[in-house]
Formats: sequence, C-alpha cells, structure tokens
Amino acid sequence: MNLIGNICSSLFPDLSGDSKNREAVRGIDASIRFPLLALIKSGFVWLIVATVFGLIGSIKLHSPGFLADWSVLTYGKVAPIFWNTLVYGWLFNAGLACAVFLLSRLGGNHAGLGVFLTISVTLWNTGVMAGIIGIMWGEQLPFEWLEFPAFAAPVLFIAFLGIGTWSLLTFRARIHRSSYASQWWILASIFSFSWIYTAAQVMLVCMPAQGAIQTLVNSWYVQNVFGLFIAPLAFATLYYLLPKTLGTAVVGYKYSGWAFWSWFLFASFSGIADLANGPVPAWVSSLGVIATFGLLIPTTTMSIQFLSSLFSRFSVIWDSATARYLFVGCISFQLVMYHEIFGALRGSLETTQFSLYDSGVTQLALFGFAGMTFTGAIYFILPRLLNKELPSTSLIDLQFWSHLMGLILVSIGLISGGTQQGELMNESTAEALVVVKTMQSSFYLTTIGMVFFLIGALASGATYIGIMLSSRTPEESETSLIKEAPELEYSAS
Repeated sequence: MNLIGNICSSLFPDLSGDSKNREAVRGIDASIRFPLLALIKSGFVWLIVATVFGLIGSIKLHSPGFLADWSVLTYGKVAPIFWNTLVYGWLFNAGLACAVFLLSRLGGNHAGLGVFLTISVTLWNTGVMAGIIGIMWGEQLPFEWLEFPAFAAPVLFIAFLGIGTWSLLTFRARIHRSSYASQWWILASIFSFSWIYTAAQVMLVCMPAQGAIQTLVNSWYVQNVFGLFIAPLAFATLYYLLPKTLGTAVVGYKYSGWAFWSWFLFASFSGIADLANGPVPAWVSSLGVIATFGLLIPTTTMSIQFLSSLFSRFSVIWDSATARYLFVGCISFQLVMYHEIFGALRGSLETTQFSLYDSGVTQLALFGFAGMTFTGAIYFILPRLLNKELPSTSLIDLQFWSHLMGLILVSIGLISGGTQQGELMNESTAEALVVVKTMQSSFYLTTIGMVFFLIGALASGATYIGIMLSSRTPEESETSLIKEAPELEYSAS
C-alpha cells in the first residue's frame, strides 16, 4: 500500500502548502503531467532496449558466432533495431518531453487536451513497437532509418500529427505574446519532421522513385531527421536550460535569429554531401558540400553562445546534474559539427565514405549531443513536475560517468577505426581479411563502450522508478523545493 500511495503522490502531488510559490505553474504541470511522464518513461525504456541491441550488434562485429542460432538476432536485424529504437524510441520521446515542457512553461498557459496528448504519445510508441516487431519478422524496408514495415508508417504519422497539433494549440494559447528562441526551434522541428517523413514515405514506399533517386532521398532524410528535428529540439533545450541552471542570460542571445535561419537554410541540404563519387550528378554532391560548410555560421554562433555562458559560471557546472549534462552536450555538438563539416571534403570522403567513420560521428551526435542534453533536461523536469527531489545522486553520477565513458570509447573506436579502415580499403593490395583483423581492436573498444552505455541506461531507469516510488517528506508536501530562476531567456540581450 505504501508503494501505491507513493505513486499516487507523484501523479497527484498535494501542493496546498505551496500556493504562494507555485500557483502560476500548478495548472500547467497538472495538464502535462501524465503525457510528460509517459514520454520520459517510454524514452528510458527504449534507451535500455537500444543499448541492449547495440551491444549485441557490436559483439557480432568481432564474434560473428554470438547468438548465431537465433534468427531474429542476426546482424541484419539487430543493427536496424538499434538505430530505430535509439532515434524513434529514446530521442523522439525524450526530445518531445522537452518540447512539451518548454512550450507550456514559456507560454505561461496550457491548452488542456492532456488526454489527447497522452493518446498520441501512446500511439507513437505503439507504432515504434509494431515497427520493431516487423523488423524481427523480416519485413524491414531497405532504407536507412526507414526500416520499419509500411504498416507502421500511418500509425507513426497520425501519432506525430496529434503531438504537433497539441504543440500548435499550446503555442496559440500562450499568454506571453512574444516568442522566444526555444519556441522557434521547437515549432520549426515539428513542421520539418512532418514534411520530411511524409516526403520520404511517399518517394520511397508509396510511390517509389526510380534508380539513384532513392539513394538521394534516403540520404536527405537521414541527415534531416537529425538536422531538422533532433538537433533543433536540443538547441531549444539549451537556450532554455542554460539560464535556468547557471543563473545568467545566454551570452549573445540577440544573435539567435542568425543561428536559427542559417541552420535551417544549410542543414536541409547538407546530407547529400555523402553522395560524392556516387551515382548522382556531381553538382548535387557539390551543393551538399557547400551547404555543409555553410553550417559553420550557426555552429560557430551557437558554440560561442553556449560555451561562453557555461564558462562564465564554470563553478556551477559540477554542482548541478543538469549543467553537467548540458556541458558535455555542448562539447559533443562542437565535435560532431566539425567532424561533419571537414569530413565532407572530397579528400576526406575518399577515406571515410564507406567505413565506420560515419557511424561513429552519428553515435557521437545521438548519444553525445542530443542524448546528454535531453537527459540533463529530464533531470531538471522530473523534480519540478513531481515536487520531489531526485532519489539518489549516486545513481545520477553513475549514469553520467558511464554515459561519458561509453561515448568516449565508442567514438574513438568507430571514428579512428573507420579512418584506418578507409585507408586500408584504398590500398589496392589490402585483402578483406586483413582489414577485418586490423579493425578487431576498434570493435572490442566499441563493445566496451556499449557496456558502459547499458549501465548508464539501467541507472536512468532506476532513477525514474526511484523518484516515482519514493515517499513524500513533510517538507516536500508543505513547500516548493525547487527555486525557479527568472525567465532569463526573455530579457537576455
């Protein structure tokens, strides 16, 4: 009975003794509590699933006989399950959780429709589950990050349409009539994903394009899932949380508009740079290279904004779990973008194009930049949503350092190993077996990194369960434990 009471106190916190401090946000929190908890819980579950399949896939690279008798766990199925659960399971749920919280708080009001949003979230995760089962049954499609069978696409589209509709209604219901950088990024990301997902499904599944156009569309889609959806949600989170955790305005906030427009201008075309030397006209890949280098403008602008803000209050970083995650996320963003930009040079592509290099950069982007940023945001959101302290700082420390160690090992293993692999493949005298044996150390390093990722994922799940099941202290019932910083993003100059 105590556990049931603790869960109920989490879902329906009694804040009667805190009317002075939290009256303004009590209605907002109540309206988004169930869908927000559903997004966070689903995100952590999919993170554990993704790291399990990622570990299995990594082991198979250096030990092909591992689980060889299980037909549903062949590498051809494990690898797409890993990427799709990581992207559509963990990062979509976590990113949308941040979007829901930010739109509600920044607008100072709520549109209601909490049940509608909860249904949409449930439908989204049902679609992801159906897609994973379809891949296991061997019904996967031959397109990167679009391996889900065709029957899963309508479910995902309807679910995302519901989430997008709720977001627009919440933005429309805002009482602060001005708009802020975080809101720009969130709304643009929602419109962008609706567009790119529809276009990709039509041109690859419903009315398939012919020949090399399929490769072009698939490359464009993969880059834009990160560039136009996941990354903008992470940017929105950083613009909101840096002032909250550091207690100071974002440095150079007035240049946020330049970063926003230049990012969306160049990011939408940058993915086709990977098709250099491929079966497309040379001008197409050249346009991708130019667009990729154009990303130097928003990358430099936001790096200066984020890192200057962090270093101005560097002593605060290690005192705040959220600030630590945001700091690593910002560093990972810089590393990812400079690898992407200078890796788009034709001389670089000759070495890295058909190697594991791109996989390493992608995991640095997903686990490092987006994963760290969203995790930090969740640890900011949960205590405020439930009015409970996080149950164990040791678990959070374990997750942080495990995640960081996994990120370092996987990135080094795949990026450096992929570069070495590309150089060997360019040697006309190099035999395939020699290349594979040379990559063994990189594969083992990646496997160790995935073990650390799994430990961190389990720690995050334990933290969520802990805060939901923890008992509420008298202090938590009578007052607000969370001292809200002013909305510094609003007045930043």
